[in-house]
Amino acid sequence: MYRIYSKIVGAKVVFAREKKFKVSISEILKKVTRKTKIVFLANPNNPTGTYLNKFELVQLRRKLRKNILLVVDDAYAEYMRNSDYKSGLDLFKNKQNVFILRTFSKIYGLASLRIGWGYGQKKIIDALNIIKPPFNVNEVAQKAALESLKDIKFISCSIKHNIIYATKLKKFLDKYNINSNEVSANFLLLDFAKCKFKAKYFYKKLKTKGIILRSTEDGYKIKNMLRLTIGSKTDCLKFIRVVESIFNK
Repeated sequence: MYRIYSKIVGAKVVFAREKKFKVSISEILKKVTRKTKIVFLANPNNPTGTYLNKFELVQLRRKLRKNILLVVDDAYAEYMRNSDYKSGLDLFKNKQNVFILRTFSKIYGLASLRIGWGYGQKKIIDALNIIKPPFNVNEVAQKAALESLKDIKFISCSIKHNIIYATKLKKFLDKYNINSNEVSANFLLLDFAKCKFKAKYFYKKLKTKGIILRSTEDGYKIKNMLRLTIGSKTDCLKFIRVVESIFNK
């Protein structure tokens, strides 16, 4: 959506090449010119599940010109328990040239209510309010968001569940030569390069059993891969059973 919104207002969108599906600081800096105004970054990234560690993120901010706004999308930050990770909010909450994005669509489970929030200096917030549409986030969404923040037990259980089942699924899929990223956010990017089946075939087989993964070929132009979101215990166990049936027939 960053790309779409940028084009709507006439901005030129430039992409920096990733290295092994990870954001590359050097590639971003190669693309920066005197006309560059904003650098957008999702950390961890969707759909790759890779991330810049806290030192790399700080290094990126230091190497960018001060008048370039760094926007860090922290959508999956709550899931991250990796020791070398720090959210953009933790690293840059006192910086004037960084804007942080957060959402209630992921760990809080409020995707259908379309609510999120941003954190940045007052000057940026004032500018956003000038162009913000008159119809605000609805009241039901706002109240649900506030209540979800109080449910600390749910968040803790969700984080624990995600780590357990992401690790379990990653290990299970390794048996069939379906490789993936290290456990980070609430999904795995499945690589079929060494598997006897292609991603498209696997996708179609799963779909006949009511399991739909995210194809990365059309939207992301990543061939022979699929994104698997970590679901409930019931969903994960069903996925395992169906995969076993596909390979053992």
